Amino acid sequence: MRTTQRKAQEVAERDQALVRLALEMISKEGFHNLTLGKLAQEAGYSKGTVYNHFTCREDLLIELSAESARRQLRYFQAIADLPWDGVRSLYGMVFAYLHHAAVAPVLFECSITARTDAVCRMASEGRTERRDLVESQMEQLVGFAVQRTVADGAYSNPDVPTAVAVDALRAFILGYGAMHLLSQRFLWADEEGLDARLMVMASMVHGLGWPRLEKEELLVVHRVVVDVVDGIAREYQAG
Repeated sequence: MRTTQRKAQEVAERDQALVRLALEMISKEGFHNLTLGKLAQEAGYSKGTVYNHFTCREDLLIELSAESARRQLRYFQAIADLPWDGVRSLYGMVFAYLHHAAVAPVLFECSITARTDAVCRMASEGRTERRDLVESQMEQLVGFAVQRTVADGAYSNPDVPTAVAVDALRAFILGYGAMHLLSQRFLWADEEGLDARLMVMASMVHGLGWPRLEKEELLVVHRVVVDVVDGIAREYQAG
């Protein structure tokens, strides 16, 4: 391996090691207590080394949101590869997004905060562009599922374009995910509320123009998605 390639690999590996360490520190003390100085001290690097990776704390936050997106992309790709029709793939991606909030709450919360204008203004353009690229790949997978529903004649709302319907669905699941993070006492946060949560989701999807799956079908899709997400999440935990 050439010297330049080896150095680039070392930088990438150190970058990911710092992200993993930052996640651990945020889980223990919260993002508001994390500084690049503390991260450098915990990692055993100089402040200069850490600042070579992240120009500011907002830069680190963008990278954490990119890590969240990369994991979600893996979930979405695994679901897209399943022998499902477009409607079940769409439901599956919704469930994967929600379960991601449960298994990686710190990453999910960082991904929400990293969307604010204040963070985006401070972060480096390169970090933001790389995060946006991964998110665009996620959107493509969702788009493919939607296109399949249209091709199958499964979308039936002449008043709302599919792009608007997807945006409304995204807003709904993002709102639920945020509420879940804010309080574990939320009405549907526990396992006992699963049936009600699935039926509300089905009503939301159906109201936007897609077919409504019945409870037993929803439970099957949800069970498969949870297994997919948990399996991939375990790989990250082991790493």
